[in-house]
Amino acid sequence: MKDAYLKASIGLSLLAGKARAHIADAYEEMSERGERGDNPVVTVLLWVAGIGIALSIVAALVALGTKASTKVDNVDLDGK
Repeated sequence: MKDAYLKASIGLSLLAGKARAHIADAYEEMSERGERGDNPVVTVLLWVAGIGIALSIVAALVALGTKASTKVDNVDLDGK
C-alpha cells in the first residue's frame, strides 16, 4: 500500500511540475506575441447581441405562425 501512495505522490509532483512549466511557456509566448487586438468584452457583447437578435426573430416567427394557425383553425373545410 505504501508503494501505491509513493507512486501517486511522485506522479502528482511530476504533474504539478509539468503544469508549472506549461504555464511558464504560455506566459512567455504571450509576452513575445504581444497584444492580439481583440477585446474579450466586445466579443462577449457581440455574441450576446447576436443571440438576442436570433431569439427575437424566432419569437416573431412563432407569433406569426400562431396567428396564422388560429385563422386557419376557424376555416370550415368540410362545407357542411
